[in-house]
Amino acid sequence: MWTIKPWQKNKGAFTTIEMLIVLIISSIFMSLCIFLYQGVHINDKELEKDFWENFNVYWKHGIESSEYSGLRTYIYEKNNDIIFLNDGNYNKLRMPNGMRSQDNLLIIINNDGYVPPQTYEWYSKKTHTRYYLKVQLGGGTYKIYEKYYE
Repeated sequence: MWTIKPWQKNKGAFTTIEMLIVLIISSIFMSLCIFLYQGVHINDKELEKDFWENFNVYWKHGIESSEYSGLRTYIYEKNNDIIFLNDGNYNKLRMPNGMRSQDNLLIIINNDGYVPPQTYEWYSKKTHTRYYLKVQLGGGTYKIYEKYYE
C-alpha cells in the first residue's frame, strides 16, 4: 500500500518559478553570445580597408628594398595572394575573399624606386567596388580610387 505524505508531491514537471529561472538564465546567456559575436564579426569593407593598408606597407618596403639592393621588385598575383618579390625574398599579402585583381597583374618597381605611371584594377564582388590603383609620375607614389557598381 502506498502512502503519500501531505508535504511531498509527485512532481513530474517544472514549477512556474523554476521555469522563470531557467528562462532568465538562458536569455542572459543568449544576449551575451549575441553581444560578443557582434564584436568579433568584421565586415567585408573593413577587410578590404585592412588589405589596402597592408598593401601600402608592403609597397613602401618594396621601394626601399629596390633602392637598397639595386634590384627590381615584382608585384604580381598568385593564388589570391599578392606577391612582392625582390632578390628571391618575397612577402605575401592575402586578398580578401571575393576580391581579385586584373588579369596578368604585374607591377615592376625599378632598382631606383621608380614605378612607371599606370593604372591597375581590383574588383570586389562582395562590396561591389572597383578599385583603381593609379601610379603617379615616378617616385613610387600611388592613389586608390573606389568606384561602386551594381
